[in-house]
Amino acid sequence: MRLFGPILALLLLLGHAAVAQTYRVGAIEVGDPWARATPVGANVTAGYMRITNHGALPERLLAIRSAAAGSVEFQELSLDDNVMRLRTVARGIAIAPGQTVELRPGFAWQAVFAGLAGQLLPGDRVHATLTFERAGPVDVDLAVHPIGTGLRRAAAVP
Repeated sequence: MRLFGPILALLLLLGHAAVAQTYRVGAIEVGDPWARATPVGANVTAGYMRITNHGALPERLLAIRSAAAGSVEFQELSLDDNVMRLRTVARGIAIAPGQTVELRPGFAWQAVFAGLAGQLLPGDRVHATLTFERAGPVDVDLAVHPIGTGLRRAAAVP
């Protein structure tokens, strides 16, 4: 019975950490932003999130900025005739009305954070500002997950 209080506190803490964050600006909703932890000496990681355009007009994610990184760029990884292609996208990511775009592991979009100021460990948070063409800026915190997070799911995605 003495363990009930500490166990309950731990469960509440873990439950809170598992709750996905959602951010809104105008008609845009940014859900579950996260980044991968980095090994010692690495200065690059990828960031992921779900972006939904609830508006009637097209939107575009123009940029992501973070004090934790020297630069952030958008990349698209695709498989074309059994050849893996990585394409840097300079004009941002278009999001049609009613559309959800996912930045996720695997053959998809991702935000590459380069020139990291230090190692990212599981449990850390990376503060970033996303800038949208119409909606403007929104501040988000990307939760840092362990290095292997999302790899199994990504391997199953064509």
